[in-house]
Amino acid sequence: MNITEKEYRKLERAVCKLLKSLKPDICDDYRASDDLDDNTPGMQVTIGVTPHEEDGSLHWHYQTGDNLFTGGAYGHAHWGVVSLYRRSNCAELARECMGEIADSISQMV
Repeated sequence: MNITEKEYRKLERAVCKLLKSLKPDICDDYRASDDLDDNTPGMQVTIGVTPHEEDGSLHWHYQTGDNLFTGGAYGHAHWGVVSLYRRSNCAELARECMGEIADSISQMV
């Protein structure tokens, strides 16, 4: 699979933009985890990615909340999952998410 650094960075920028756009949707009663001690409003965001075999482009979708069995990211081969809070640094979260995805893809090669 020939995935370029350019493709990763392009998706990282898109994920950062997505995370920024989701922040205003975090309601006071939303939680990023099931941890009962977590009282900080937040949401879990899952990015699903499937590399295109022929040209190395990355096809992706996302979902918020529970990532089990349904949602836009579910059908993709590789996932990155992050916890988004109102004060999160979206660039850092996007890098973290892309790191998870890159690790997953490299294990398949």
